[in-house]
Amino acid sequence: MSAVRRALVVAKAPRPGRAKTRLAPGVPAELGTGLAEAMLLDTVDACREEADEVGLLCPDESHAADLRALVGPDVAVRVQRGRGLRAALREEMLVGTRAGALAIVSSDIPGLPRGELTRALELLREGADLVLGPALDGGYWLIAMTRFHEAPFTGIPWSTPACAGVTLRRARDAGLRTELVGEWLDLDTAVDLSLAIHAPPGPLGARTGQALARIASSIEVPGPPAGRLIGSEVVVASPGRALLRDRLEEDGATPRDHLYLAVPRAVLTVAVTAGGEVLLVRRYRHPVRDWTLEAPAGPVEDGEPPQAAAARGLAEEVGGRGGTWRHLGTSFSSSAHLSLRSDAFLATGVEVDPARPRDEEEVTVVRMPVGEALDHARSGRIVDGQTALCLLLAASHLE
Repeated sequence: MSAVRRALVVAKAPRPGRAKTRLAPGVPAELGTGLAEAMLLDTVDACREEADEVGLLCPDESHAADLRALVGPDVAVRVQRGRGLRAALREEMLVGTRAGALAIVSSDIPGLPRGELTRALELLREGADLVLGPALDGGYWLIAMTRFHEAPFTGIPWSTPACAGVTLRRARDAGLRTELVGEWLDLDTAVDLSLAIHAPPGPLGARTGQALARIASSIEVPGPPAGRLIGSEVVVASPGRALLRDRLEEDGATPRDHLYLAVPRAVLTVAVTAGGEVLLVRRYRHPVRDWTLEAPAGPVEDGEPPQAAAARGLAEEVGGRGGTWRHLGTSFSSSAHLSLRSDAFLATGVEVDPARPRDEEEVTVVRMPVGEALDHARSGRIVDGQTALCLLLAASHLE
């Protein structure tokens, strides 16, 4: 008797203003939501063609209710254990593989590449410990195991272009036999949208194709970048970052290497006390061999909302709490060299308790009147680019 083929799709409810936000503001919210719904339904249908049992895994019960109404009673929907992508994948694989082989699939893809889910499950039957379906953005759209192994979930720079490469390295270092199925498109950014419309890597789901056609008829979608990724190597990695060497090829040109640092998303906060002082920190930064004056900042942990990460970082670095919060914008600090994407916040009416810096951090809290801080940013006396940008973004709300 053959083993039951099981697939689980990781999904969020496609809600206006919450779905495909990285396509905004270029793509109107209703079109982004329609695209998210189309991809989810196409992916579920494609899984049902190649698996005997298909379910959905979602962040919480509010998502579960919406998803049950969308996919109908034939697809089981359950809430993940823990918070964030790592917890969703690890805990479900830990429990799910007790019943045999399991493939977990993303819903941010335009349907499945035909036959690749079947192939992943066959590779497991042939003895593979881990099967990944790499995505064009450096992540993966599929992970499959017959028995649970910890290594693919340990020390991974989640949500960075190094995710799949480091996962494979961790697994191989642990002695696991790894296999890959076909590369596919994870559709999150404007470049992903361009590829899906102008140069898809294969046949897309029917609903997804219609949703993309509606977008293409509503807005101008530029063509994809000239450079095509033909190879990627993890040079060195740690849990928080990885140095990548990507090989890019353009028509008629010699392939070239691009070396850059893949790092998780970060947050910065312009924190203003009720007394009208901006809370900053002065710290030594070894790469520039200097002390810099900076806004309180920190990484966004896997599954953590950016504003929650900003509030946590503010408490750790300067002891700030409470206040009224506003999202100022999102930026890339050095897009030629880093994948770092940062969200800036303004918090006013902040109260100050003793700081709780991490053990390895040596920071000095600096209080500066709002007007003086803005003058420093405008005159170039604040040399940390992200901090200066945050203060300038906050200026219209503070003056």
